[in-house]
Amino acid sequence: MQVGGRYDLIRQVGAGGMGEVYEGFDHNLKRRIAVKFTHASLDSDPEWTKRFLREAELMAVVDHPGTPAIYDAGITDTDPIRPYLVMEFVDGVGFEDLLARRGPLPIGIVAALGAQTAAVLAATHRHRIYHRDLKPSNLMLCGNGTVKVLDFGLAIAPDSDRSRFTSTGQTIGTPAFMAPEQVESRDVTPQTDLYALGLILHELLTGKRVVTGTNAFTVWNHQISTPAPDIRAERPDIPADMAGLIMCMLEKKPESRPAGAAAVHAVLLRHATDVAELIDDVHSPARMYALAVGAPARARMAPTVLAPGASPAGERTVQDIAPGDIAPGDIVPGEIVPSDEHTRGDLHRAVEKARHLADESRYHPAVRHLHRAVHAAVPLLGARDADVVDARIQLAGLRFESHGYAEASELYQALIDDLTAERGPYDDQVMLCQRRLAECVLHLGRTGEAVDRFQRLKAQLEARFGPADRRVAEVRGILADLRR
Repeated sequence: MQVGGRYDLIRQVGAGGMGEVYEGFDHNLKRRIAVKFTHASLDSDPEWTKRFLREAELMAVVDHPGTPAIYDAGITDTDPIRPYLVMEFVDGVGFEDLLARRGPLPIGIVAALGAQTAAVLAATHRHRIYHRDLKPSNLMLCGNGTVKVLDFGLAIAPDSDRSRFTSTGQTIGTPAFMAPEQVESRDVTPQTDLYALGLILHELLTGKRVVTGTNAFTVWNHQISTPAPDIRAERPDIPADMAGLIMCMLEKKPESRPAGAAAVHAVLLRHATDVAELIDDVHSPARMYALAVGAPARARMAPTVLAPGASPAGERTVQDIAPGDIAPGDIVPGEIVPSDEHTRGDLHRAVEKARHLADESRYHPAVRHLHRAVHAAVPLLGARDADVVDARIQLAGLRFESHGYAEASELYQALIDDLTAERGPYDDQVMLCQRRLAECVLHLGRTGEAVDRFQRLKAQLEARFGPADRRVAEVRGILADLRR
């Protein structure tokens, strides 16, 4: 069978949360690929079709070696009509099979596998993409020692224009790896994925599934109310900080879990060892490359500073951690941890306060307040983090509304540079900033430059939405007015 006029299907190699995966061959580029379809029973459900195609759109945003590359997506033009996704073929062994073959794994290897997984989550969470179905069968150890996180079919990106496609009260996920908030259909956060990763780490170390039951309902009840068994009861040899981290990840309340995937990665990396005994090709060029990149970092491993430049008054240090002693964000012995004023919640509150001040036409204190919050958040979360980007756009908007067009233009240009490098020129926020920059330039009296910018924006909008889209018509009207 062939789809898309170029992709031959060779054999079915697996099934995920939403569909079936086939090994395939791309005739145009002469390479091995994977082709994923929705389950046949879901083909008639438009919501599942939307969710399936949304996986391609979500994951195309993430550029990380720990996620399969997305090559193409479409809908078959012959019966049965089915959406399909073409991606990198990942060859390796799933964590579930790895555990079945070898039993409990060495601490250093579990730390290495977990650190790689945490790095992938850090990349997806940066875009507010939450996996929601992390489990051993969705994690694969490749022959070169790298970990791939698979099957983002249930992923969501809340608080954005992306639809969640989840009916009220609908519970989606794998019961044995669902966080309590998932079971209760509450908001999903980065800590939801960290809970699932904690369950996986616990299982890799002990060889036993943490949450079990005779049926899904029983498992869900245990996820909500039954504390996870202390990891050191089964593995007394595990380092105190790593044990404390895992138990912290398994807290029932999301706010009691680690602050983010970066904090999890920082702890696990301290105990990570080579995974050579698990892989087939120890001389793989990809592995050689990874070892060369990692060698300098290992040589200078020291207490990690997660918030460079934080003042001593705003820092807390954690010492002599034992399981159960970890507080949210207090992860590594001797590690400097950002104070509460640098949390995402505080950034959100700063945006709300700035908007409130602006609504009262108090633009100068609004700009000052939000500027301080953004300046504090960037070292911790990164300038391209989704929450930081939203705050930066709000800050530029406040400058624009208060007629500070020169300052606003600088902020919009910086946003365009950062976001284009990461998401490409056709991202919604990139084009929003392009439009606002063109408007700033126009207000500054540089009409010729403004016309050029609006023309480029029109071309981008046409490429993304088509020439008949209302946004294209709007920009076309602006250009007509400017040329009169």
